[in-house]
Amino acid sequence: LLTAISVERCVGVLWPFWCRCHRPKLLSAAMCSLLWGLACVFAGLVYFVCDRGKPGYCRIVLETLCFLNFCFFTPFMILSNVILFIKLKRSSWQHHPARLYTVIFLTVFFYLLFGIPLSVQIFLNFFVYTNFVFEICLLLASVNSSSNPVIYVLVGSYGKSRFRGSVKVVLQRVFEER
Repeated sequence: LLTAISVERCVGVLWPFWCRCHRPKLLSAAMCSLLWGLACVFAGLVYFVCDRGKPGYCRIVLETLCFLNFCFFTPFMILSNVILFIKLKRSSWQHHPARLYTVIFLTVFFYLLFGIPLSVQIFLNFFVYTNFVFEICLLLASVNSSSNPVIYVLVGSYGKSRFRGSVKVVLQRVFEER
């Protein structure tokens, strides 16, 4: 989902006219549904293949996940955010929803910092298994999953003298486009 959000924001900044006039209205919902479905398929495969004691097939499933993560999702996310950053720096005269871009940047940054090590460790487990390192990577992945709500609240309440209102108000403030 982070990759889809990053690519969609990049396309929205690069071709705003096309996005407003010609982009299919259900494209975001369709992509999110497709990605959630893909995630459910892979989670089911990992559960049924790896937890049922089929090590040969488990390795294939985990290698496919690592390949998709490193060769498809992560490069697209990094590339779209770099393009977005360069485009926004070049066109500083235009007004952009800074909070939304801050949220996207921080979420991607924390994903790269805390989420990627688990995928690297799963890939390295094919060659050398280190239990201690794997547990640290699981901890980092948990920090990554827990960081998103904190990022939303902090960015949503940034600039206010103190935190006021509900979490719903803060989230609305973060994701509104003016």
